[in-house]
Amino acid sequence: MAASDQTEPENRLLVYGDMRLPYVVVREERPSGKIAINVEPDGTVLVQAPVAANASAIHQSVHAKARWIFQHVVNAQSRFHNVLNREYVNGEEVMYLGRRHQLKLIDVPRSERRVRLFRGRVEVLTETRDPDAIRLKLRAWYKFRAQDIFKGCIREWTQTLPWINTPPKFELLEMQKRWGSCATDGVLRINPFLVKAPRVCIEHVLLHELCHLKEHNHSKAFYELLDRFQPGWQTTKTKLDEWVEELLNE
Repeated sequence: MAASDQTEPENRLLVYGDMRLPYVVVREERPSGKIAINVEPDGTVLVQAPVAANASAIHQSVHAKARWIFQHVVNAQSRFHNVLNREYVNGEEVMYLGRRHQLKLIDVPRSERRVRLFRGRVEVLTETRDPDAIRLKLRAWYKFRAQDIFKGCIREWTQTLPWINTPPKFELLEMQKRWGSCATDGVLRINPFLVKAPRVCIEHVLLHELCHLKEHNHSKAFYELLDRFQPGWQTTKTKLDEWVEELLNE
C-alpha cells in the first residue's frame, strides 16, 4: 500500500559488520518530520523519509536500527523458505477469501473447461493436467473473482466515507511487494491475489487506499482516518502480513 505523492525510490545499502543489506528510501511529505523504517512481509526494507531529509540523517537512522532490521529480515525470509512450492494437483489446498479449499481436477472436453467453487472445493474442469496450465486457469479465476469482490467492497466504502461521492476507478495489477496503491490520477491499483485473503483484510487494504484520496501521505491525519473507520486495523494488517508468503505463493 502506498501513497500517491512519493518520489522515485532510492536504492541504498546497509553495511553492518560482515553483513550487507539493500534498502529502499522513499521520500514523501511527512508532517512529523520523522524517518520511518519498516521491514515488509517479504523482507524488503523500506525507509520513508521527509523530502528535505539529507542522506546523512537517513543513514544514521538506518544504522541505529541495524540489528533490529537484520533480525526482522531474517524472520521474514524464513517464513517464505518454509512455504512449499505449489504443484497444482488433486487434493492440494488453495486459498480463497481466507479459507483453504481442496483443489479438484476434473477431466472434461476442451469446450467445457472452467473453474468453479463447489461444495467447499475449487474445481478446475480441464482438458489437461499440466501444472502450468492449471496454474494459469486458477490465476484467471482469481482475477475474475477479485474484480467482482473489490468492486462491491469499494462501493460499500463509498457509501461510508464522506470524502467520496462516487466509487473511484480501480485496476487489477500484480505486484510482488504491495497489496495496493493510489495513483495521482485517483485510480486505485489492487493486487488481484488479495482475493485469497479474508474479507476483513480486503476491506482494510481498500480503505487504506481510499484514505489516500483525502490524505496523500502516511501522516497523523491519515492514520486517524483508518482508526475512525476501521478500529483495530493494526490487528488486521498484522494478520495479512503473516499470511503474505502463503497468499502470494504461486
